[in-house]
Amino acid sequence: MKIYVLILCLSFTSRTIAESIKLPSLERGRTDVKVHLPRGFKKQDKWPLIISMHGYGGNATIQNYYVRLGAYNNKFGFVYAAPNGLKDKNDKGFWNASNFCCDFEKTEIDDVGYIKNLIEQISQSKDIGRIDKDRIYLIGYSNGAFLASKIACSNEVNIAGIVTISGTSDLRDEFENLMPFDKSLCEHNRAIPLLHVHGTRDETIPYEGKDNGHNGSASALSQVARWADQNDCKGKLVKVERKLNASNFVKGKETEFFVMQECQAPVEHFKINEGTHFGIFKRKFTKAMLEFLFRTR
Repeated sequence: MKIYVLILCLSFTSRTIAESIKLPSLERGRTDVKVHLPRGFKKQDKWPLIISMHGYGGNATIQNYYVRLGAYNNKFGFVYAAPNGLKDKNDKGFWNASNFCCDFEKTEIDDVGYIKNLIEQISQSKDIGRIDKDRIYLIGYSNGAFLASKIACSNEVNIAGIVTISGTSDLRDEFENLMPFDKSLCEHNRAIPLLHVHGTRDETIPYEGKDNGHNGSASALSQVARWADQNDCKGKLVKVERKLNASNFVKGKETEFFVMQECQAPVEHFKINEGTHFGIFKRKFTKAMLEFLFRTR
């Protein structure tokens, strides 16, 4: 009986655990990247791809724990990867995402180019391939959120949608001048679905924004307004009748949902009341983010 149960468990496990492929780094100083494939990967010609980017001081392992894509890549059917940024002199992983965050040593590393090349490497890999280039998505936390916005706003990669968590965009330009809070910062006029997630008690990237007179971070609502301009929204930001208990750090249904009306592409906001900069999210929160990305097609 015990042997039968063991065989049954091993058989079940072999059918449910998704495959992963480790891609060697093509750039000096970069780590290899593990790419996670959904079950039945070779039975379909094209799959969506999600690149998940960590915050300052983070890494791929932390990001995968924080944004639990592995719990849903079989159900939703997507490929995903969480690359590592370079490390600074304090051994903290970072992305060169904006004037504010987080290339503090002014290395001027091209992380937009790195993510672009990584996407191409995944798409062209003999072991992977099968990527739908019209369905490439970004999820970024904190520093990674700044980078997600920068990549989506560039002309380098055709991004199909982004989720930014606890990270916005620059408040001031490189000359220390305030940037318009409600005007798009993009290099193009493509409408790109955006979901912005932010806690009201975030002290690192404050919900209300941060300004020291030299640089700063835009507020959560300014981030939403900038993408509303990018996506040619004609309506207002409206609260919808839906709440979610997203954070393990806050009791009850603390997360409120807001939607911009009359947009060329969706612009939405998850407001985590009493949420801090870092919070361990529940799986259903990851599910809600994925539902946003995949219903925008």
